[in-house]
Amino acid sequence: MCRFELKPNHYIFMDLHRNFNGVIATILFLLLAVQSTAQTKFSFSELKEMKVSGTSTIHDWEMVAEKGVSATASMSLENGQLKGIFCLKVELKAESLKSGNKGMDNNAYKALVTDKHPTISFELVGPAQINGNKISANGKMTISGTSQTIPMVVAYQVNGSKVTFSGTKEIKFTDYKIDPPKAVFGTIKTGNELTLSFDIALTQAP
Repeated sequence: MCRFELKPNHYIFMDLHRNFNGVIATILFLLLAVQSTAQTKFSFSELKEMKVSGTSTIHDWEMVAEKGVSATASMSLENGQLKGIFCLKVELKAESLKSGNKGMDNNAYKALVTDKHPTISFELVGPAQINGNKISANGKMTISGTSQTIPMVVAYQVNGSKVTFSGTKEIKFTDYKIDPPKAVFGTIKTGNELTLSFDIALTQAP
């Protein structure tokens, strides 16, 4: 049987006083910790590469975006080194991906259902581990309305107030509930595997 002990009122007051002091100390500690990380907002500034490549039954293919990218982040820099990434989100307008073949582009947009899901996005989930010039992190990738949490390893470079991120990631159409595109009445079939390649820069917001 559980036993409960009633405390005199002055003991209760003393407990509340101690708890209150503990709460104040915790708040001050958190404020100092936040200040020491020196979080700074960054926004998209340069697109060097954003590409999706794959295979088909007749040839390899690639689709490249020269615009349609946006990105925001909260990060900390110290002595030219990246010390922390607290949030990061990158968005791409799906129809900004072009192959140079209008028919292929339309088949891809149809498979991605871009009329309902016009944006492809990646958002950081959880803490990022920084080791040298490499970042290891998990992120939520959303394509055609379906999200998957995926691991990423990304290279970074700091140049003044600009941080450049680059890397590649292999995914599958079917991971995002997408049927690989087909053409010519189904006689030309796209492979299920895709490679995403990116090289983008974010600059410290004014």
